[in-house]
Amino acid sequence: MPHDIVGHAIVSADGKIATADGAMPAELRNDLDWQRFQTHLDRASLVVLGRPGHERNPNPGRKRLVVTSTVGDLALDPADKHAHFWNPAGLSFDSALTALGVAEGTIAITGVFDLFRERFTAFDLAESNVVLIRDGQPCFSTGHPRLVLADCGLFPVSFEALDPEANVTLTRWRRLSDSELL
Repeated sequence: MPHDIVGHAIVSADGKIATADGAMPAELRNDLDWQRFQTHLDRASLVVLGRPGHERNPNPGRKRLVVTSTVGDLALDPADKHAHFWNPAGLSFDSALTALGVAEGTIAITGVFDLFRERFTAFDLAESNVVLIRDGQPCFSTGHPRLVLADCGLFPVSFEALDPEANVTLTRWRRLSDSELL
């Protein structure tokens, strides 16, 4: 497989990534996780995110693929020469990668996780174990991220207390090869 497709999320204890209006609450943000996350995005060949995330977070010059239904298939963002709008209903992901010239490397997925459930090769799941966002937006539409990742065939391969004082943990989930499963 020429690409590693890696999801990145910090979620509340109840598996939410944002409030009902799509904003990340301040209590969910963690400086140590944010620094780690930004480093991973800087190293990625491509960052895939939703349009609200693209509009809320200025692009520091990374190649971005912005998921939206406002274009037919693929179109350059006129306000950002590093970003393209992509409609999955109009163009396959593989065709979008070809059009963008992304032949290899890590593709970082942020915020549009349901689209890539079966394609993830890894997922970095940070959890703020003291924050609850009762009416918020879930990381995955079908359940808590730990359950969804396991259902998709990923396995927790490492765990760390990323920020013990804030009770934030990080679990690396990975799709294992057949030989690793034996």
